[in-house]
Amino acid sequence: MYTNVLAALVCAAISCVAATATAAPASTFHWPNGVRAAVSLAYDDALDSQLDHAIPALDQYGLKGSFYLQLSNPSVARRMGEWRAAAARGHELGNHTLFHQCARSQPGRDFVEARRNLDTTSVEQMQDQVLLANTMLAAIDGKTERTFTVPCGDRLAAGRDYLPAVAPAFVGVKALMGSGVTASMAGLDPAAVQVTAPVGLSGAELIALVKQAGAQGTMVNFTFHGVGGDYLTTSDAAHRELLAFLAANRKLYWTDTFLNIMKHVRAEQSRPIAPPGWVLDWHDEFDGTALDHGKWVEETGDPKNGNDEKQFYTARPENLRVVDGKLVIEARRENHGGMAYTSARIKTQGLVERTYGRYEARIKIPRGQGIWPAFWMLGADIGKVGWPRSGEIDIMENIGKEPAVVHGTLHGPGYSGAKAFGQPQAIGKGSYADDYHLYAVEWEPGEIRWYRDDILYHTARPDSVKGDWVFEHPFFVILNLAVGGYWPGYPDAGTVLPQQMLVDYVRVYRRAR
Repeated sequence: MYTNVLAALVCAAISCVAATATAAPASTFHWPNGVRAAVSLAYDDALDSQLDHAIPALDQYGLKGSFYLQLSNPSVARRMGEWRAAAARGHELGNHTLFHQCARSQPGRDFVEARRNLDTTSVEQMQDQVLLANTMLAAIDGKTERTFTVPCGDRLAAGRDYLPAVAPAFVGVKALMGSGVTASMAGLDPAAVQVTAPVGLSGAELIALVKQAGAQGTMVNFTFHGVGGDYLTTSDAAHRELLAFLAANRKLYWTDTFLNIMKHVRAEQSRPIAPPGWVLDWHDEFDGTALDHGKWVEETGDPKNGNDEKQFYTARPENLRVVDGKLVIEARRENHGGMAYTSARIKTQGLVERTYGRYEARIKIPRGQGIWPAFWMLGADIGKVGWPRSGEIDIMENIGKEPAVVHGTLHGPGYSGAKAFGQPQAIGKGSYADDYHLYAVEWEPGEIRWYRDDILYHTARPDSVKGDWVFEHPFFVILNLAVGGYWPGYPDAGTVLPQQMLVDYVRVYRRAR
């Protein structure tokens, strides 16, 4: 039985990290709506007192709890309708395995039956029962997202850690670890205050733990068993006093299911960390299964841009798709729309148009004669003033016959096309197509700077160009893969198709104030 503050192991997705009560700088992690801390109210083992006391109290105060069902507990079958109704009201039903295997070899484990001894249970057996428990829970509440609490905090099945075998099935996992273990989750260590079986704690003592988490900007995770009955019991009065405090202080403490809290943590973990002096303004990590049409528009057809390109742009999945966290733009040799090749081009026009900022993308470019990938920007007024008066900022271009060179270029009135103001950047070894590289511009009033892998290689100012400086108004972003054209030349017998341009992410930052 643990009544003190312990370190907790929390696995967000399949990345497991220990969490302690130390907060990192607030800029690296944010709870919703500016609250001080998150509060998870968890209840283990599927006990009658949870249905009789805990859930009615949660409902009364408008709070949500996470109930980790040991599915072999008679309460699950006997009171199935009540568990299902609790889930329908927004409470979480979590996985606590079928049979609650624990290690009998640990101190105080005389209650562990031989057939439930984790010391003699294989990893494969634990995997089977944990995944079957997910199937049974889905039959109860119809949900597919789930979190898992490890029975007794024991991870070793017959001496082997079973969490890696089951963690991919969960949004989050909880287990106990010994004190003194520290690690970071999303830069905050958010699951700092872990209270397991708070037997005998008063309402004031429970509230003090919430305030402790608030002072540290972190999270408190209460794991109750019996509430006003059963075993490892917290009194109904203390539990209600805690709930009343949380309900009265919603603006300070975010109380939600462990599932929702871990989903927030995962989102924070994936939130890009801005370079010094910049603040993230817009981004696409391509984490979904399709192009986000709230961020991008496909351009289709013959571009007819005077470059004599040979591709027909389509929105077909053969040419444009999102797979495994990457945007894939694929150029193919096929007759389509009167052209000999197909490919894709997307833009943020009408959706995301900004003046100034840092624009960056992590890209693996294709290779081959006649292949022309580009990450670039056009002035949002192009429909009114035309090109090149709208301005064009080419953040990265490569032509396949120069595999070790990328170009950063400006086009404007008096310095467009072959007369553009640009600079090549050579790679020291191999080809740019061998790996991902980070391509960026930092665009500020009166100056644009080009970077490859954070190496500054080109700068433009109004006195750099032989014409009007037209870069003090909104621009939009474009990604495309062209085939052929006057500058790159045309595919030849040595050009292998299809070729893919892979984009890991696109991020736009604004200057920090």
